[in-house]
Amino acid sequence: MQSVNKLSRRLGALAVAFMAVAASGGAMAVSPRAAENKVVLIARQDPGTLDYVTSGLTALRLWIPANVVEPLVYFNKDGSVEPGVAESWTISDDKLTYEFKIRQTTFSDGTPVTAEDVIYSLNTMKTSPVGAYASAYNAVTAIEKVDDSTVKVTLSRPSQAFWAGMGSVAGLIQPEAAAASIATNPIGTGPYVLKSYTTNSTFEFEANPTYWGEQPSITSATVRIVTDGTAGLNALEAGEVDAVPVITIDLWEQLTNRELDKKFTLLTYPQIGEPTYAVLNQKLDPELRQALAMTLDRQSYNDAFGAAWGAENTCTFALPNQAWYAPETAESCPYPYNYEEATAKAAAYASTPLEYASLSDVPDLSLPADIMIPAMQGAGFNVTRNAIDLARYSQLIFQGRPPQFDITIMSGDADPAQFACPTPEAAGWSTYCSQPYTDALAAADSAPSDEEYLAKMQEAADILRKDAVIVPLIAKKGVGLFDADLKGFIEPRVLVAIEISKLHW
Repeated sequence: MQSVNKLSRRLGALAVAFMAVAASGGAMAVSPRAAENKVVLIARQDPGTLDYVTSGLTALRLWIPANVVEPLVYFNKDGSVEPGVAESWTISDDKLTYEFKIRQTTFSDGTPVTAEDVIYSLNTMKTSPVGAYASAYNAVTAIEKVDDSTVKVTLSRPSQAFWAGMGSVAGLIQPEAAAASIATNPIGTGPYVLKSYTTNSTFEFEANPTYWGEQPSITSATVRIVTDGTAGLNALEAGEVDAVPVITIDLWEQLTNRELDKKFTLLTYPQIGEPTYAVLNQKLDPELRQALAMTLDRQSYNDAFGAAWGAENTCTFALPNQAWYAPETAESCPYPYNYEEATAKAAAYASTPLEYASLSDVPDLSLPADIMIPAMQGAGFNVTRNAIDLARYSQLIFQGRPPQFDITIMSGDADPAQFACPTPEAAGWSTYCSQPYTDALAAADSAPSDEEYLAKMQEAADILRKDAVIVPLIAKKGVGLFDADLKGFIEPRVLVAIEISKLHW
């Protein structure tokens, strides 16, 4: 009897396996990790540091915010607001005072979340060298304790950026006592604990047993850092990993040629979409910047990626879902591609050495550099390439004071506030510091109506275009591939963070 039962079970298992194979056209459909509620995901870049206060790298923000460290609140796609570290809040009618009631919970290291921790976190982000984070606090005049569970923030004027920041990286809450280890072991109240981070190898996450919310279905997650994009797609196709949440633009043509969009669930989402843009050091002569901008044939970058379906040429630093965005036109490009004129202007700068800092291990940025540098050199500009890896780039370029480059290329958040500069001393790695631009952004931030907000944002966008410091090339979509059985993905709520806790088999 026992042998018959064993045989029956084996036949049943074979039948299930056969149906899975048939349904997938010959490939085993069920991930070997599904039964254990585990996932393996692919990351394309190693951030070099996990200090989200000082680093704005997408490679970091994909995994630490929302998973390990939470903001005060969460903003949902439908416009609703959910509690985070703050269980409730009140906003004064004049929008000058915000009070946050801090939930009674603990950080993953077992220490209680206190009002002092929240005050420390907000003050730390207020002084962040990442302009997009610090700008959320431009109108903040005081951050103070009301009682053991309440923090009050006072503003000098209404600020759209402040409230939005409390649901983004600018509003992440950490324990002050563990701040010294943030670069390697960030601590928060999130649904996961970072068990280990091995440079250029893996992140290992485990469910946080003391998490205040619902325990996640995925109990452990491994994020493998695979800088070779083709290798990452191969691993997905072989069933070694369960998702590649960010398919960088250099892989889009391969993705469709291999019909991976038919074999897996293809998801697009605006949050991970990014403008790709050249950065010309503000110290350079304005006419030199304008001439360099004329060497930029935007269509050549789009063609190189084979990504006409997923990227649009633009001279505006924005994404198509932002109201002030404009595609490339003669009207929207103050210095359109004109190689003949650029060549004529280059003669005056032939003896001016220009160092081009390029990333050697980020293909969707090294490929545009491969196009841009020869074009500038061919026009007669004296450009020398300095190729460095992401970790070194982060130290040398993002933290460099004074800036250690003349020209570079970058892609990142479509947040125009990151280029604001309240004082010259606050100039960031972009070296951009324009009082008219900063003033236009400030006016938009405190605008009483949507119409006035849009008008001021369009004014700011025009200033940015004409200064030829931040020179947009293309606007990219966000693209990800997921195992068909891995469900629950939601569009990122904390900038670009992939919320692993929402996934389930």
